[in-house]
Amino acid sequence: MAGVHLLSPDQVAQATAELIFALQQEFPQAHITACDAIEGEAIHLEVRMSGDRSALGQAQDRALELKHAVEDRYGLYVLVRVVPESSP
Repeated sequence: MAGVHLLSPDQVAQATAELIFALQQEFPQAHITACDAIEGEAIHLEVRMSGDRSALGQAQDRALELKHAVEDRYGLYVLVRVVPESSP
């Protein structure tokens, strides 16, 4: 990623909103949660959804594509994890 720079809180909020919207469009059944950012990450999201290992792996691959688009557009680092929905 070229030229990572400091963003204003409004820019990070906009990037987060865009990524969440894109994830919701791809995975309408998922529960998306913002997590505390890890050092060096501007955004950290967890996408909880049901499915077998293969489906979750495919979802993780797609989520990575979406996050790379946001990283490239805003010049920040993002972590998105797709995890299985826990049973109640």
